[in-house]
Amino acid sequence: MSGVTAQVRERGRERARELAGRGWGLLERVSGVRYGLYGLAVLRIGYGLVLLAHLLVNYVDRRVLWGPESPWTPKLLKEDLAGDKTFSVFAFSDSGPYFEVVYHLFIVIVVAFVVGWRTRFVTPLLAVMVWSWHEREPWILDGGDNIMQLVLIYACFAQLSGRWSLDARRLARKGWVPAPDSVRWRLVTVLHNSALLACLLQVSILYMNAGLLKVRGEMWQEGTALYYTLQVEEFQPFPWLSRLVYENDLFVTAGTYAAVLVQVAFPLLMLNPISRRLGLVAVTGMHLGIGLFMGLSSFSLIMITSDLLFVRGATYQRAGRVVKAAYRWVRSRRRGGADGGVPVAVRPEQPLVLEKP
Repeated sequence: MSGVTAQVRERGRERARELAGRGWGLLERVSGVRYGLYGLAVLRIGYGLVLLAHLLVNYVDRRVLWGPESPWTPKLLKEDLAGDKTFSVFAFSDSGPYFEVVYHLFIVIVVAFVVGWRTRFVTPLLAVMVWSWHEREPWILDGGDNIMQLVLIYACFAQLSGRWSLDARRLARKGWVPAPDSVRWRLVTVLHNSALLACLLQVSILYMNAGLLKVRGEMWQEGTALYYTLQVEEFQPFPWLSRLVYENDLFVTAGTYAAVLVQVAFPLLMLNPISRRLGLVAVTGMHLGIGLFMGLSSFSLIMITSDLLFVRGATYQRAGRVVKAAYRWVRSRRRGGADGGVPVAVRPEQPLVLEKP
């Protein structure tokens, strides 16, 4: 009897050690490695460039669109903000000089965000400015602006400057080495990974919800939604090109059903490496089509940038090595082929922080 009891106790201890090992492994995955540094760097640069393009392209009309000369007058703005119990930096004063200071400060913050300068402090400032900017003129927004606004809130808790930034270069010059065993490192890493997961879930929910709403529409069920959408004059930057598409019955039907299928299945497609590649290619093609045929270029660029969060770091590293090798090969050819015209081997980039490929 005592022998049986000893065996049961030993099995219990082995089971406890196994569970403890799994728990420590999970803790290490969550708090010991920062994921998605390359994808977040692409997100930072992509979002920043889209915002900068908006601010500069509309620079001449800025006072009419967001300033004191806007049809959405400062008085109407304040009444709307009071009703919604929210705020906008642009509503703190009605004066023209104040608006000019805020607008140009916004441009400076966006530039600092793109180049990754003091990103830990710049990202919350940018989130506040984007919120304020959208609240100043809510009638000219689209779905891309909404997803950017949400993702920027999550991004305040993530490390956006781990790659391709001035912050990363500064740390490299100082010879900074991460301390993965410190409590502060692990807490910040948990926040980073949680923020990244929130961004991924937000994009996935957006696609699935959009697909489910389409399923309820009669035109989407009949496969004719794309036909009617492409005939809206307000969304025809190239009418002749739109005509080529909506006059093709096969393309219209296939495109309508494919859009619904990809959006509804997007979260599931992201769970497998092979289906993830197919899903990202499909949604990227869809957004390129939206930008080309409907003229919603800003929306398309924001969504494509958000989708690139799902690309693995190893893929970005391989792409970077290919680009560097091609660049060095072109330089060598311009110099007369001093190295025989053979691409120079490029060593993998030395990471500044721990990251899962």
